[in-house]
Amino acid sequence: MKCIKISFLLFSLSASLFLFGQSENSINLLDISNPDSTQIAEMINETHRIYRNQPERALKLIEKSLIAAKEAKYEMLQSRAFSLKGVVLKNKGLFAEAIESHLNSLRINEKLGAKQAMATNYNDIGIIYKTMEEYDQALDSYLKSNAICEEVNMVRGRIMTLNNIGTIYEAKNEFDNAVHYYNLAYTDALKEGIEDAQAIILNNLGEIYAENGKTTIAQNYFRQTLELDKKTGDEIGSIYSMLNLAGTFIGTGTYDSAAFYYQSAESKANDFGANQLLAFIYGGMTELYKQKKDYKKAFEASLKLQTVKDSLYNESRIQQLSDAETRYQAEKKDQEIALLKQEQLVKELSIQQHQAERFALVSLIILGAMIIWYLYKRNKTRQNELFNKRLLKQKELHLKAIVETQESERKRIAKDLHDGIGQTLSGIRLAMENISYKLEQKDDSEGAKVKELTNTLDQACHEVRSISHQMMPRVLQEDGLIPAIEDMLEKSFRHANITCHFEHFGISERFAENLEISLYRISQELVNNIIKHSGASEVQVQLLRNKKQLVLLVEDNGKGFQFEKLKAKGIGLMNITSRVETVHGEFNLEPSPVSGTLATIRVPLN
Repeated sequence: MKCIKISFLLFSLSASLFLFGQSENSINLLDISNPDSTQIAEMINETHRIYRNQPERALKLIEKSLIAAKEAKYEMLQSRAFSLKGVVLKNKGLFAEAIESHLNSLRINEKLGAKQAMATNYNDIGIIYKTMEEYDQALDSYLKSNAICEEVNMVRGRIMTLNNIGTIYEAKNEFDNAVHYYNLAYTDALKEGIEDAQAIILNNLGEIYAENGKTTIAQNYFRQTLELDKKTGDEIGSIYSMLNLAGTFIGTGTYDSAAFYYQSAESKANDFGANQLLAFIYGGMTELYKQKKDYKKAFEASLKLQTVKDSLYNESRIQQLSDAETRYQAEKKDQEIALLKQEQLVKELSIQQHQAERFALVSLIILGAMIIWYLYKRNKTRQNELFNKRLLKQKELHLKAIVETQESERKRIAKDLHDGIGQTLSGIRLAMENISYKLEQKDDSEGAKVKELTNTLDQACHEVRSISHQMMPRVLQEDGLIPAIEDMLEKSFRHANITCHFEHFGISERFAENLEISLYRISQELVNNIIKHSGASEVQVQLLRNKKQLVLLVEDNGKGFQFEKLKAKGIGLMNITSRVETVHGEFNLEPSPVSGTLATIRVPLN
């Protein structure tokens, strides 16, 4: 069984302690055109209140806070805003941006000598390194944070860093050290009555018992953790608790309970945009369905897992974090070097009394810095362009592989239905007709019953054939796109009270197989949406070709819908968008001139 260790965030305990209770309306009424420290602090407090449950809104609000704090030159508020921004970005799985934000906060706090805020920075940086499995760097950051907490008597901070140190030792398989630090942290948390800290420490102790095969004890710890998460309103923490419970149930073969907790965790993770947790969820689901021998669901879960991994862990993730840390250290050293040079220069100039030489040297330094900065920015721009091109290419290849896999599986299933089950049913039907004929000669009543069964079997044969053709229409493979769309439209609207008109222009040859399949599936999905949701009485379908592209137009006179609200929920629209992307096309959905909906798909032919 696989369980998940949890690390603490400190920033609500630093010198920049956030105040709660500010209403959303009062925040929205703030006038940041002339901000003061109280207004900016209230804006940051509101961000802290919503950052777990509304991450996108929190990011927008924190950006406003940063702009206002910079304009007003409030460095401590800038530090608080950068620290909170790093936490939100970390929860969204944007690790490079998160550590960059924490380092910005640390630079300010070092300048101001804000010890408690520095403890927060080091702890948050340690959490990111731990997530990246850079355990030695994570332990170093946690120890720095703990030392500052001891120095300034941050009670809650000390509890949190003790727990976080325990997670590192557990990750390094030093279980005795891990249990020691967990027990130190839990004892202090009980003494201080800090429930959210108790929840996280109990979760980590449960993980230790689970790793050592003591499943019942582990489940008890995880259930206590889940109850504390609900009590404190920690939605992200409750996802971790449900994941750990699901893992223990897989280990004991209690698959239904495991599936229940995985599905609950998936729902919460999607609601709160916790993408980094979806990787754990889909990985666990894959293993669950494999053990249940439900290989179809296991395959579906593994596809979702791969999609999440591609978005979270790209080739440059470690390099990005390393670059952020390197830039910070380089800037710090440059500042120290620049200070030493300035002192030496002042000393030399005070002896020599040559104002002209000092002016020349300063000018040279400025010119060199400008040249270095220009070269750095140009190189950085080139690296970003190259990275974006590679990322886009990987996305296209991944999407194309998924669609090709789906179509290959459709072909295989259609062939198995037609050549396997369909042929078998046809053989049985012929045998039944023969038996019916013989029985009618002997016993009319029995013959009639057999004939009725033969008719039922005949219906089953037609239904298997229909499903086979829907999975991969034979007319598309043999005759091409135009006959296939005509056949699909005739069958789709045969029993619907909708009039359909199909026109095509400039098409006289076959196209690439993936292009024909994609356009057929897109038109099929659009027609299904019209029948189910539009309430239309008339549909116009047109397929046009010019020198550079194919254009598919599907227009109805129904009630229409708001695309921006439905595109994030409609699986059909997501399928259309994915298929259009695989053939490098464009998809546009807009109100029709006849008060319905007009869908336009443009696909390049080159």
